[in-house]
Amino acid sequence: MMQSASMTGRKRVLVAALVVSLIVVGSAVVTLVTRNGGFMVIPAFAEGTVLELPGGSASRISIVGDNLEIVVGTSPAVTSASIVLGSDGFHRDFRAKTGTYGLRLDSASSVQAGVKRLTVVVPENGTLTLTLVGEARLILDQARLKELRLAGASSALELDASESGSIIDLVQIENITGDFSTVRLGNLDMADLVIGNITGSYDLDLSGSLGRHCEVSLHTAVGNGTVRIPTRPGAQLSVGNVLGSVLSSGFAAEGGKSFLNTAAADGAGWQLVVRIDSAIGQIQLVEVQQ
Repeated sequence: MMQSASMTGRKRVLVAALVVSLIVVGSAVVTLVTRNGGFMVIPAFAEGTVLELPGGSASRISIVGDNLEIVVGTSPAVTSASIVLGSDGFHRDFRAKTGTYGLRLDSASSVQAGVKRLTVVVPENGTLTLTLVGEARLILDQARLKELRLAGASSALELDASESGSIIDLVQIENITGDFSTVRLGNLDMADLVIGNITGSYDLDLSGSLGRHCEVSLHTAVGNGTVRIPTRPGAQLSVGNVLGSVLSSGFAAEGGKSFLNTAAADGAGWQLVVRIDSAIGQIQLVEVQQ
């Protein structure tokens, strides 16, 4: 029996829709159906490509890949975020949640030696939400933000704030599955740092040029960790439930679960207040000379 032209057209549309659905669901599928029924490979973005993101001052980005170096900065001259790709091999990732701009490295780039770099530029006093899937180093370079949110990190993460000049009201990190290390987070001049769960070893370095009162909360840590507290300004660290031990040499103890740095022990007010609600493993407190 001969099929009508309209039926044939509808079938082509359905086939195309099915293939597009597979692109969204399957990470390895990078082809589209052309009008003549053939396939077209979606090329990766070239190094130096600038990707403009919608969303105004609130930006949501998801990045999948290993051995990543991501620099975050802000500019008063922009009204929406952009991504500058410092390496090739990145594709759009359509699996990202609605409202989130997704990027991923292709499989060949993920296994190649060398760091893959990109820069995220966000409007000043804006909000940036990042989801990272894979090992990454996140560098904050004079970032002036209302909020920085790490919605999740599925592998080892280094958060580097060694450069001074940033001001971020709230830094919120939901979950980290893998080793977590930080460098001079005080340079972010935060008002609040909230960390949900860490599973793996961690090194929380709170030294740096903190210029205002800062509250740090770590809800749950599973693994051995180091917390680095500056000698000044005055700082107090308290621990809730610990299945393990707290090594606090050099700190003044207030009871069994509260500790003061040198400045606070000498009578300075508490400008940095750190609380760990629950931990499994050893916690080592270290004073860092400023």
